[in-house]
Amino acid sequence: MYDLNKDPKKREAFVSELLTKMSLDQKVGQCFTIHWGGSMVTPYVMEAVEKLHIGGLRVTPFGQNSRRGQHYHQSLNYDYDYPAGYKKIKQNLFIPGAAVFVSPEQYAERLNQLQQLATARTPGIPLHISIDQEGDISRDFSFGGINLFPSAMGLTSTGDPALAYEACKAVALQLSAIGVTNLHSPVLDVNMNPNNPEINIRAYGDDPDVVAEYALASIKGYMDGGLVPTAKHFPGRGDSDIDAHYAVPNVPGDWHRLEAVELKPYRVLIDNGLPSVMLAHTTVPAADPGMQISTVSPEIVTGLLRERLGFEGVITTDSITMGALMEKYGVAKSCALALKAGCDLVLNKVEDEFRDQAWLETRRFVENGEISEAQLNASVKRVLTMKYNLGMFDTMGQVKADQAGVPIRDREIITLSRTVAERCCTLLRDEGGLLPLKLEQTVMVIEQQVLDGYSGFDVACNNKCFNEAMVEQSKNIYCVDTKFKATKEDVDFLMGYVDEVEVIVATNYYWRLCPANNTDLIRRLIAQGKKVIVVTNCPYELGAVPEAVTVICNYSVTPESLKAAARMVYGKLESQGKWMLKHYAQPVKSTAESTYEIKGGVTADGDNEINQVVF
Repeated sequence: MYDLNKDPKKREAFVSELLTKMSLDQKVGQCFTIHWGGSMVTPYVMEAVEKLHIGGLRVTPFGQNSRRGQHYHQSLNYDYDYPAGYKKIKQNLFIPGAAVFVSPEQYAERLNQLQQLATARTPGIPLHISIDQEGDISRDFSFGGINLFPSAMGLTSTGDPALAYEACKAVALQLSAIGVTNLHSPVLDVNMNPNNPEINIRAYGDDPDVVAEYALASIKGYMDGGLVPTAKHFPGRGDSDIDAHYAVPNVPGDWHRLEAVELKPYRVLIDNGLPSVMLAHTTVPAADPGMQISTVSPEIVTGLLRERLGFEGVITTDSITMGALMEKYGVAKSCALALKAGCDLVLNKVEDEFRDQAWLETRRFVENGEISEAQLNASVKRVLTMKYNLGMFDTMGQVKADQAGVPIRDREIITLSRTVAERCCTLLRDEGGLLPLKLEQTVMVIEQQVLDGYSGFDVACNNKCFNEAMVEQSKNIYCVDTKFKATKEDVDFLMGYVDEVEVIVATNYYWRLCPANNTDLIRRLIAQGKKVIVVTNCPYELGAVPEAVTVICNYSVTPESLKAAARMVYGKLESQGKWMLKHYAQPVKSTAESTYEIKGGVTADGDNEINQVVF
């Protein structure tokens, strides 16, 4: 349990004494969270712990990255003026992609190994272990049958903040048993723009009061389950049609609008003990008329978040290699400027020279007085206090590795995962009266492929889960899959079979990394007079194709949510989800074309697919 109420005098004395024992290099290192992909403890990660004195790791167990990996911004320059005699730490040179399967117990053993390396450093400071596990496709640990939950908007669709609390507590109990300490959730963005390519269903909704209510329940669940939640993306990225991984979004409006919409959830959570906040790479003219990107803006980080909102916890950047920031400053300078602006932690998700460069550049900023020693000490003190509140100096980051899978097998958590999936599953419309399907009807199931790793790739969680769930309901099934956006070859092939079936059930998911989905394919099938049922995780037009007469929204591409949708198709589950969006009407069938338009993103020359894990 994350405990904010530990004896303040004892905590202050412990942290202050620890700080006096730290060198400049160690203090600089504590301000960095670097990436560790896969589960192999390679020299690159060991040297980052031992030589760069890093404070923590952002782990992606399913994906192996390396120097050969793909950053969001591909024109980055690796040139840097290294100090004479400096020897760079080792790098990974693997082909990037999905990593090997690792059980919860095996992964906990490896995290324990890295914690032992960290605590062997003087003066013995454990690593914070951060992860993304928002829900839906945004999940970095999908192995070993871990119980997964819907997106934030799915939690809202249950209409029950208490259920959101229980779901988030279950997420935390499972992850903390493995050795994770920090979660980069919840998302506090208010999704005012239904065409948002980055936030979308990752948000709790489009109303700041609803977002605040469900996010508050979530952080309490995370904390009670033993994790440090990090609210993101400050000040907000909900009202944008640009993805900050590739370009710079702008938070519109005057100060009154900023207060009423974007900042409202943050005020509520800060008043209730929020321990950590993640910055967005955005411009916010109402807070910084100079239009500095928020991550490196003293007016936003210090002036707005620290001074105006009174936030006293840990401030971290989002992934520093996102294109919104790199275009202007590059990696090393961005890291140093973010800390100078008032951030305490930099999330440096690279496995190459940029780790050395960022560490060296930050140390240079301190040595040159661009970052004062007092400011550096204040940041390190907040990071150490966070670890103290989590009890990490009592355990030195160690967990009982042989017990790491116990919460995953807990019957209450297993039941809860199914309950939440069912409670948010919503029949948006069935104007054609296609539901429920009868067992004697011949059905084609067209399921989009989500890249291995992102989808999970063991028997419990993989990119064929919807087909499997449908086969559990009926054996009268043609099992089909396509790329996330069907290729010409996919379409040509399946068109040879569509006349053999009575009904088509097609997924049409939202996934931030692949902005285009199977909308075009579904439209073509409908135009040919086929009976089509759409199953989507997104209630907006992007998922709920306007031309489709029957649409189920389950808010999630997780095994239990896919099973819930399959049961609804065959009449074994009633629609239970509640429409919680206040600025977007529940869609009905229309002959008009969708107004959704892809802007930016990975789409180039018509190619929507990613072929490797992207960090």
